[in-house]
Amino acid sequence: MNPAAMQILPSDQLRKYINPILHADTQLHETHLDLTVKAINHPVRVGALDFGGSEFEAAGMETQRAFKQHNDDSYAWWKLQPGLYQAEFNEEISQSGNGLLAFISLHEHAIEAGLSSGSHIIKHGIGSLKLNFQVPNCGCNIKENARLATLRLWREE
Repeated sequence: MNPAAMQILPSDQLRKYINPILHADTQLHETHLDLTVKAINHPVRVGALDFGGSEFEAAGMETQRAFKQHNDDSYAWWKLQPGLYQAEFNEEISQSGNGLLAFISLHEHAIEAGLSSGSHIIKHGIGSLKLNFQVPNCGCNIKENARLATLRLWREE
């Protein structure tokens, strides 16, 4: 892909490549989509990296349990202690999005809540979307389906 010939997709085109979108009126913006949290995982087993990739092992992840604050609540909360976590998002890039460049970064509210993360770029990626993030020393509470990150898609001109 030639960076000079890349174009960010506006929301009316972006929505063609993403499923599901839980609430388009809230999630879709001019040039990005807010990603909503489906699950939160925590690394519990060591991963391994080598030069050639033949000895690569993904870190073992344990799914964090969300708790309802009241029995009649529709959604539960993750009450996260300081540390590293991985968010899995409800939204996925559809098969028709193969060949696009995807850029995922934390939502501005997540940054203001004290979370930190590097950005994640997916080239030729389809399927589920994930982002590793760090919770500060004071912790953080995250509600199911919260808008935690933003997704921008680019395509070659």
